[in-house]
Amino acid sequence: MKKVSYRVGCKGIIFDLDGTLLDTLGDLTASMNYGLSRLGCPTRRREECRRMIGNGLTKFAERALPENRKDLRDELLKIMVAHYQQHCLVEKAPYKGISDVVEALRDKGIRLAVLTNKNQKPAELIIKHFWGEGIFDPVVGICEGRKVKPEPESTLEILEQWQLDASEVIFIGDSEVDIQTAHAAGVTGVGCEWGFRDKEQLLVAGAKILIQKPIQILDFLH
Repeated sequence: MKKVSYRVGCKGIIFDLDGTLLDTLGDLTASMNYGLSRLGCPTRRREECRRMIGNGLTKFAERALPENRKDLRDELLKIMVAHYQQHCLVEKAPYKGISDVVEALRDKGIRLAVLTNKNQKPAELIIKHFWGEGIFDPVVGICEGRKVKPEPESTLEILEQWQLDASEVIFIGDSEVDIQTAHAAGVTGVGCEWGFRDKEQLLVAGAKILIQKPIQILDFLH
């Protein structure tokens, strides 16, 4: 990985959630297929769902439906969300090494946040389950009136809350949406290759820095 020079040093890291901190693909696929089955629609394979995730659950539901059943999007979303809120901790787990990295970052005084296109309630539930409260502050998900990634507003609000300059913060994510979000907010985007997108997709999205293992995140502090 190419080392990056920061003008004033890295003081904060914003993480994506799905595909970056946690492997959530199994639970998301199961809940989507539950909803599709309830509506009499064909279910989706795990790898199909991997490609559909990244722009929020509404877009996920739209992509999962057959072309001639797009009118069921809102109904599918309602069923899927209700199921997911009850089953969002069944299969998921932090990626290998990520919890050790999070602990090391906190020990070094680095501010940590989560910015996800997952709904706010399950995002908070999942983070609290695996890391407790206060490690990631804030945890920002989708709620009414909030623009989703790649819009930069939530990233800029995190910078304001932290009172940090964009040059002091990096954004780590596994998808083109995360790279686009980082660019839009003026922070350095780092693509992780262990998530839901492959290396080529990240490069096409404009990623200049890619990492293959969570431990490489600590290199940004040197």
